[in-house]
Amino acid sequence: MAGIAFELRKKLGHKRLSSILQTFAYSAFLSSGAWIISILSIMLVSHIASDIIKNDKIVADFQTSVTYLIALSLILSGSFQFYISRFTADRIFEKNRKSIFPNFFTATILNMLIAFILYLPLSIYLFHSVSPLFTLLSLFSFIVLCGEWVATSMLTGLKSYNLIVYSFIAGYAVTVIIVFLFGHFGIDFLMLAFFAGQTVIFISLIASIIYSYPSERLFSLDFLKRKNIYVTLVLTGLFYNLGLWIDKFVFWFSPLTGITVFSHLRASIVYDAPIFLAYFSMIPGMAVFFLKLEGEFAGYYAAYYEAITEGKTLEEIYEAGNKMILSARNVFFDVIRIQAIADILIILTNNIIFKFFGISFIYIPLFHILLLGAMLLQVLLVLIGFLFYFDKRNASLFIAFLFFILNFLFTYISIKLGPYYYGYGYALSLLVCVVAVSIFMRRFLDEIHYFTYMYI
Repeated sequence: MAGIAFELRKKLGHKRLSSILQTFAYSAFLSSGAWIISILSIMLVSHIASDIIKNDKIVADFQTSVTYLIALSLILSGSFQFYISRFTADRIFEKNRKSIFPNFFTATILNMLIAFILYLPLSIYLFHSVSPLFTLLSLFSFIVLCGEWVATSMLTGLKSYNLIVYSFIAGYAVTVIIVFLFGHFGIDFLMLAFFAGQTVIFISLIASIIYSYPSERLFSLDFLKRKNIYVTLVLTGLFYNLGLWIDKFVFWFSPLTGITVFSHLRASIVYDAPIFLAYFSMIPGMAVFFLKLEGEFAGYYAAYYEAITEGKTLEEIYEAGNKMILSARNVFFDVIRIQAIADILIILTNNIIFKFFGISFIYIPLFHILLLGAMLLQVLLVLIGFLFYFDKRNASLFIAFLFFILNFLFTYISIKLGPYYYGYGYALSLLVCVVAVSIFMRRFLDEIHYFTYMYI
């Protein structure tokens, strides 16, 4: 975190419009989540492929396949993401940087091995009616994606994040080039293009981590030692990703809202397009959150705990604590303001947006509900970010699990109630979680000094 905070503040310090826009763009990319960027890129690739192949069925099959790959790989690798990030932060604090890469690399290999074992029979089942080459490429893509998500969990510890951004650009450029040159040969070459692009991204990320954390060793199992295992983080990563995707799976596999696209893959023509568009609306708010969190709040956070550890006066400690709390509130409300402005602009232009993506206007009411849900998700991510900063692992796990359970139950109920209630389950589950974590955070920040000294 410290490296990125320093770089962001340095760029903002130039006070030039180009520097501010560049900083905002980097913040948007790093904070939005690689999976959102991936889905957006796949939509672009699919659009290019549709112009080349002139076969909407093949393009839809490819897009659905990639969506499943992204969803399942995120869920499987979710247990490793927060866990490895915490392990890395602890090693940086101990000034033991040489142990970071071998443990990361071993954890990534372990994750990819588990991915191979679990996804091999699943890929045969999912793609039983397509060519063996397509099935094999989907398997390789899934394995690489699982490694890629673990690697992205290290991004916030890297100083040279320019290379991370460029690696994604290079990866999807490779995908676009292969689609442009060979896409007309069919769906096998579309999956080949996706696999090649993800491989470029993964290798670039590994190279970035090697450069940032050089080590004489390649493998290490220190992250599996009992003192380094955080079960709460493992489960939080799992339930968080399950919560993000469970409403889609409910819509996909409900006989009322889902259809079979090809083989055993299902999708929802009612829900998929509006929900993914709603996710893209989060990018401005996430960019501001990341920028304010790392460029502002992190400094006040460090100053408060430095005041305690360096033995400053009680008055100075209280002053530093009040500044930190004020900064946290400013981050929270700034994100809400920016996201609200972005959502209003989207609502005012939703006809243009839907026409551009070729989506029927009949889904606009559902989109508005999902847009509200996405804003609530934005707020929840902000609050979870603060929970991680203050090391409230049990609270994070509770919220992640609550989100998963409520999103599943409320989404299922909304489908049973009928089309007018679609999307309300997703939004309501997030509203309950936001209220719960807001109450917890307010109490915690009001008594921050008590909680800090209680655990010293």
